[in-house]
Amino acid sequence: MRVLLTGAASGLGAELLRACLARGDQVCGLDRAPCPDWAAGATWVQVDLGAVADWAALGAKLTTQGPFDLVILNAGISATGMFEAIALDRHHAVSRVNLHAPAQITAQLLQAGAIAQGGRLVFVASLSCFTGYPGAASYAASKDGLASFAASLRKPLWRDRRIAVQLVCPGPMDTPHATEHAPKGADSSRRMAPAKVAQTILRASARGRVILPGAGAKLAAILGRLAPQSMTRIMGRVLFAKLKE
Repeated sequence: MRVLLTGAASGLGAELLRACLARGDQVCGLDRAPCPDWAAGATWVQVDLGAVADWAALGAKLTTQGPFDLVILNAGISATGMFEAIALDRHHAVSRVNLHAPAQITAQLLQAGAIAQGGRLVFVASLSCFTGYPGAASYAASKDGLASFAASLRKPLWRDRRIAVQLVCPGPMDTPHATEHAPKGADSSRRMAPAKVAQTILRASARGRVILPGAGAKLAAILGRLAPQSMTRIMGRVLFAKLKE
């Protein structure tokens, strides 16, 4: 299987890369970091997805590696704290990496026919798609945009090319990125292991529209639909209030 994976150097992306290589996939990994030593079996493209100037050249590189049977657009960044206290450039960067870059890559792949018929196009979003996310507003907005983008592509891509479009909404994971943006003293042991999330994604049926890894994520998504105001208040206490301490 040929796999394209963004954000492949760390966290969930690194676990996806390990799992794909372990099962014998041909993987093209993208990240702004250099290829990790243990990932020598992957084709590596070092690129900053937040740099718009790199996008055109990136498309030419990717299409030579396809067609891909599985595309996982996982790369993402965040900005946490009081919305008005975060630099505007940082909010723009979050949108570029989390939403605009996946849209650009998707367009380039589809234009070149670089996603195989019967393949999977997977967008990694967040549980924030089911609730407000005080303390990470631009991150939540970018992930909501990604969810809407995926939903808009799903029917036509399945009808015309038999490409399954899926959205992954994991809860908090024990990753360096989560640690960077968590309140000081947060208990990382309560976060889900990214290796488990990776296996859930890879084992998921192409028929599912939304992938919710773990019972906690499923419960949070249900509560977010049934009691959105209560869930937003909980999120505010879990993140926003502690970030201000």
